Amino acid sequence: MQHFLNDSIVGKFDAYRIDLKNIAPAEIRNYEYLLDNHFFMKIEGEELQKGKVNVSLVVERKGSSFLLQFQIVGVVIVSCDRCLDEMEIPVKSENRLIVKLGKEYSEESAEILIIPEEEGALMLAWFLYEFVALAIPMRHIHPPGKCNKAMSSKLKRYSTKSQDDEVDSVGEYEEADSEEAIPDDESEMQVNDSDPRWDKLKDLI
Repeated sequence: MQHFLNDSIVGKFDAYRIDLKNIAPAEIRNYEYLLDNHFFMKIEGEELQKGKVNVSLVVERKGSSFLLQFQIVGVVIVSCDRCLDEMEIPVKSENRLIVKLGKEYSEESAEILIIPEEEGALMLAWFLYEFVALAIPMRHIHPPGKCNKAMSSKLKRYSTKSQDDEVDSVGEYEEADSEEAIPDDESEMQVNDSDPRWDKLKDLI
């Protein structure tokens, strides 16, 4: 997964930057974040652009490692797969991240991250965005009766028409194939009558 922001927008997310080196050994710190429409618009993600999500973060230092535990609760705004109107979807997830100090930036796994010790800081914005995006169900559909009726009707007609066109195309193909596979008796007889071998046989007779 992509865990970074473009250099052009990093400065917009200073509030989501944690200086891990300033956390003392065995110290526990708590952070609270509100991810609103402004946050999602600034981060310029393709999957999600609107929402209101609360994030509670607990950071615990264990030697040279840091355990980050996230609790995410809120709602996001996405397009309905059926009528394309906007709809609210609740999101809730618990995520964790282990950060280690090392020589250079690298990812040991989806949950283990190494950052340069000389920097000692972690930008959380993109992690928060991905945690929320991954908590959204794959299918977004309004509850029964809540879809835009006009749009749903148009999509249904279009879907039915597409299926009918597909059936017609298959039928035409099968009919043409059937005509080619079964020869006409009269045509076959005409071919046989004009066969030179038959003509020679007739002369002998």
